[in-house]
Amino acid sequence: MKQALFRSLIFALLWVGFADVSVTAQEKPSEAMDRIRSHCITILEQAMKSENAFVRSAAARAAGESEDPALISFLKKAAQDSYHTTRLFALQGMKTISTVEARSLALRMTHDQNVWVRGAAVEMLGDLGDGASGKFIRPYLEAPDRAVRYAAAGALFKLGDRSELDVLLDGIKGGNSTDRYQAIGYLGKIGTEEVIPYLVRLLEDEEDEIVFYSLKAIGKSVDKSILARLIRLTGHHNPSVRYQSALVLGELSGVSGLETLRSLCSDSDSMVRLSAAVALSRKGSDDCRDVFVTALQNPDYGIRSTAARVLGKTELPSREQLLSVALGDKNIRVRTSATRAVGMMGGHKAFQLLLSRLEDSQEVVRAYAAGNLIKLMK
Repeated sequence: MKQALFRSLIFALLWVGFADVSVTAQEKPSEAMDRIRSHCITILEQAMKSENAFVRSAAARAAGESEDPALISFLKKAAQDSYHTTRLFALQGMKTISTVEARSLALRMTHDQNVWVRGAAVEMLGDLGDGASGKFIRPYLEAPDRAVRYAAAGALFKLGDRSELDVLLDGIKGGNSTDRYQAIGYLGKIGTEEVIPYLVRLLEDEEDEIVFYSLKAIGKSVDKSILARLIRLTGHHNPSVRYQSALVLGELSGVSGLETLRSLCSDSDSMVRLSAAVALSRKGSDDCRDVFVTALQNPDYGIRSTAARVLGKTELPSREQLLSVALGDKNIRVRTSATRAVGMMGGHKAFQLLLSRLEDSQEVVRAYAAGNLIKLMK
């Protein structure tokens, strides 16, 4: 780690009065970091012992966000938790640390009792597998649960086997919106020129939810051929469709859709305004940046939480100050989103912000602060 980060770390510790790992003038920065890292691991271990399943899930996800190989054993233990979300986060977190360990864990968790965990495990085999993985995945095409069958078809496609693509294409044609959404999601993860046209056709669907899910699945795979359709959808009666259209417009390069996005900054819906501001930022425009400020002051904690979360990947000159405000929010969801966003922001400026959250009143926030601090100290 660069010397500037060392100095920033020491200054931050002294500034916030971090008693548990206080430093001395004689102590080497590396020694101070080792003790902070040890303290962070202790926080994660304590969180994993919580009777609250939400806290344990946060600990598993935070451990994955640390990207630290030293927490492999921690994640293996979390993958055996009684709560399915904790097991799911442990599996997903392992992928960020070790592909070998993640593949081994995925093979075991294809037999998990929870359908969503099984589906995620099968999907991961497609992401991390090799030519031999197909034999483990193919039997799940006959699984009783639709989500697992879709995961198997998507995984095989990623491994070069397109023979089961119809499993997903049939899934988007009919049935309830939840089942169709799952198939749409896997097509979006494939994201090739072969499958995107099927998603584009769904933008004309009668169900608002399907249009929304299809826009979300298209995401970064969008091209200018559907610009006119996207602009039309920004005027949709459903605000969810409007804000997802704005986000997809933001993925187009150049000035395409720029004026439309500017107009959406005055939309009646807070989420639409926020999405338009994010999209404009992605295009390199400094328009509508005041939307982030007002979103963090919104009486709806869901809007404040979303605003904090998107700041993690939205570069703004005032990002550090905005996240500092969100870290002090009275709502735990907002502080959680802000803590994770600071970790995504990274850099030496994140140290002081994350260190202050190690003293948060809520264990969930402390766990995310710990995991992201470990990542910064790698």
